[in-house]
Amino acid sequence: MDVLDDLPPSSRRELIAALQAALGVTTEAAEAILRSSEPLWNALEDAGGLVDSWGGGEFCYLFPKMCAVIRS
Repeated sequence: MDVLDDLPPSSRRELIAALQAALGVTTEAAEAILRSSEPLWNALEDAGGLVDSWGGGEFCYLFPKMCAVIRS
């Protein structure tokens, strides 16, 4: 099962495009980064609600911004 299938198609496209723009990576790399983000995001949520659920509105807004900071 692909965790990206849990995202609405429009959110998935937007996130992939945002990661490509922020990091300068291929579609495949952006998808791999998104897949690997789920465990971290879930751990942040479990640590006292530091973030909302994986794939939620906060994730879709913040995750590409977090990655852009890493790139810089």
